[in-house]
Amino acid sequence: MFSFYDMCYGFMFFFLASIFGYIAECTFVSIGNKKLTLNRGFLMGPYIPIYGAGTCTVVIILKDYMDDPVIFFFMTTIICSFIEYITSLVLEKIFKVRWWDYSHEKFNINGRICLKNSFLFGLAGLTVLYTLYPLMCDFLSIIPNTILEVVGVLCFIAFISDFIFTTKALINVKSSLKDIKGDATEEAHKEVIKALEKHEFQFNRLISSHPNIELFNSDTVKKFKYKMLELRELKKEKKSKK
Repeated sequence: MFSFYDMCYGFMFFFLASIFGYIAECTFVSIGNKKLTLNRGFLMGPYIPIYGAGTCTVVIILKDYMDDPVIFFFMTTIICSFIEYITSLVLEKIFKVRWWDYSHEKFNINGRICLKNSFLFGLAGLTVLYTLYPLMCDFLSIIPNTILEVVGVLCFIAFISDFIFTTKALINVKSSLKDIKGDATEEAHKEVIKALEKHEFQFNRLISSHPNIELFNSDTVKKFKYKMLELRELKKEKKSKK
């Protein structure tokens, strides 16, 4: 039976692996495009869950094979390629658009996975198992239990909120994405941001719906609200001048 600490530890391992995956993805794409690219992944935050899921799956299933790098390499390649294929299929079914497309790569399967990326997954698996895995375990182990639980809960809330909010926004704008061919990641991010800008600030919504709204009628809160609205108007003016 897993304890609450075990669950927080497991989630933070997944979360850190997702962040490392985001950094690796952005670095790889930026080098390929010869320009800084940060709009990668399904969610708005700096993490890509598929890397976290892949890392956790590989560690759980293949940890016993770590003494045989060759077997571990091929097993990692197969498992991660399967996860990538299924993820691509599910996202396309939901949003009617592809988040990545390897049709231009040699030896690809329906443009969802390709030999080059599968090979890189195998190398990444070796890197994770022999370097990142022990480093992340050591890092998480030195954090006091209570602090790890608090941070784990906060990160989980942020992650789930991002997932729900981004998914809802993408569903609302998926009609704008249906004509995009190939990798739609950057365009999807732009559409989500546009959708967010059409709505009022969540802070104002929270205050206006609060049953004890008089508690928020302080000068400090009013100044904050006016400042937020002012920044919003300035942003609109800058866009209109472009």
